[in-house]
Amino acid sequence: MELLEKLLNYYGLSKSDYEYMSRPLSEVKLIDPNSIKGMDEVVTRIKKAIKDKEKIIIYGDYDCDGVSATSIMVKTFQKLDYEVSYYIPSRYKDGYGLNVKNVIKMKNNGFSLIICVDNGISAFESISKAKELGIDVIVIDHHDVPPQRVEAVGIIHPIVSEISPIIGSGGYMSLFVSGALLGHYDHYLVTIAGLSTISDLMELKGYNRDVVRLAIDNLKRYKYKPLYYLLDNNVINEKAFSLSIAPKINAVGRLMEDTSVNRLVKYLISEDDLEIERLHEWILSINEQRKELTKEVVDNLPKMDNQNGICMLSNMKEGLIGLVANRLMNEYNVPTIIFTEAEEGILKGSIRSKEGFNVVKAFESLNKYLLTGGGHALAGGLSIKKSDFEAFRDDFIKLTETYKIEEVKEETIGISLNEINYKTYELLQSFAPFGMGFKEPLFEVDHLPTRALTFISGGKHLSTKLSINTKLLGFNISESEMKSSPEVDIIGTFNVSEFKGYETLEFRVQKYSK
Repeated sequence: MELLEKLLNYYGLSKSDYEYMSRPLSEVKLIDPNSIKGMDEVVTRIKKAIKDKEKIIIYGDYDCDGVSATSIMVKTFQKLDYEVSYYIPSRYKDGYGLNVKNVIKMKNNGFSLIICVDNGISAFESISKAKELGIDVIVIDHHDVPPQRVEAVGIIHPIVSEISPIIGSGGYMSLFVSGALLGHYDHYLVTIAGLSTISDLMELKGYNRDVVRLAIDNLKRYKYKPLYYLLDNNVINEKAFSLSIAPKINAVGRLMEDTSVNRLVKYLISEDDLEIERLHEWILSINEQRKELTKEVVDNLPKMDNQNGICMLSNMKEGLIGLVANRLMNEYNVPTIIFTEAEEGILKGSIRSKEGFNVVKAFESLNKYLLTGGGHALAGGLSIKKSDFEAFRDDFIKLTETYKIEEVKEETIGISLNEINYKTYELLQSFAPFGMGFKEPLFEVDHLPTRALTFISGGKHLSTKLSINTKLLGFNISESEMKSSPEVDIIGTFNVSEFKGYETLEFRVQKYSK
């Protein structure tokens, strides 16, 4: 069977499906923003504000999607030659979303239009307060829709606006508004929307695939400085967005307790080289702090073997608990919640899971403890009273004993050692981007002789050249253990790495069996 046919079977795609998803793309092939339900009301209200010289503020969120959405809207108004203000709340001082305290501040500062991006769809109290104070609110969001509607003058949302049953990011929703206001989609803003799609783990199907494909192509072509400077190397693909760019942007909102997260918007929209370079150094320094703090926390955690679930109270920064929960969940393969005391008597928690233990269903079972709670099947956030922690933990552990993470045998595509080459990689890239809902395929090479395999770092890591620019690479694979068998079956993925301008195609070995 040809490799193309194997890939089509792996994804359950027909030839025509494949031809459509890999078709040539341009910005004009994205959804017509003016066809979106509710767009007329949003554009009309914004144009009225511009005509009447009203004070407008964009109100965002502190993660990469929220920063992206805010940047898209602020840059759009710059292109319209209209000055607006913006505010990204502090995770620590403000919490998530629009709050009453900030609505009152905005009224006192003369704002008559608030545009909420990546938040607002559930901000009932705050938006009611704004209405009471004579401030109109537009909501551009993508989070779960409550049964009732907020009192906004306009809403753009994948479900409310009937755009697609596939949920797009807050940044992508902002791009639609940008396109309607400008009369076209700006290349750079499309790229920012693609970043937000990847960073917020949106399903890479339908219109989400299209915006990510365009984002990758645009960054390759135009090398926008704010994004290009955040790359770890010169290889530009979806992994560059998810593993290089997004974590550095997210690090600021995770660590900074003041409102300096707003400097990220300045970084993404700036055209001043010196300002970009200065802010770039600042972002890198905070990301290094994030890595050091996370490592320090993880290194000092006690061993937690023989448990069905982990539920622990820590004193770590709130912005780190999701990262640490994810690390522990992967290490021990059990549902994990990390709590930290966010305010007097209140604990905020972050939960991570895998197939078999559904976070949303767990929240339903534990609802009597929850002050707040939300998320999706495999991740979520919550808050409880500190006094309820022990009872909550006991009930959570009982749930993990009943609903255990399932060991799923992943499907692989069989290839020969000779097929680990650039021709295979180029075919694979025609199926890209890979991510949520469209995972990168796993390949399997069977009966690989071990005698010719070479290792580095004293036999700790597999590193075997196959040709001048291809190699097998496997971290923490013991030479003595692997070579104890004359042959092995290896499973892995393709990756391109770049070092000092030299590119290498790697087959990254994830596991092997004798």
